[in-house]
Amino acid sequence: MAAFPAVKTFEEYDFTFATGAPQKQLQSLRSLSFIERNENIVLLGPSGVGKTHLAIAMGYEAVRAGIKVRFTTAADLLLQLSTAQRQGRYKTTLQRGVMAPACSSLMK
Repeated sequence: MAAFPAVKTFEEYDFTFATGAPQKQLQSLRSLSFIERNENIVLLGPSGVGKTHLAIAMGYEAVRAGIKVRFTTAADLLLQLSTAQRQGRYKTTLQRGVMAPACSSLMK
């Protein structure tokens, strides 16, 4: 299942941490309508407010809906792209792994 580090759900999320975004707005992400609209989601905030939890929860909902999901951290993605660039595979790696038509949860 998408190699999530743990299963996180919207039901388990503590919305008191998300002071910058209304709970209704965060709950609307659960519908995954942003995927149908080909929109990106960017989660910003200090450490410990639940960005990773929300990203995994969105990915988990997508998996449950039959959508392919790729989970990676920003650090791992940069390492993969840097390695691919040195090996002359940057464009292929970017197209296959980053721009693939699937829900990608990108973290940290």
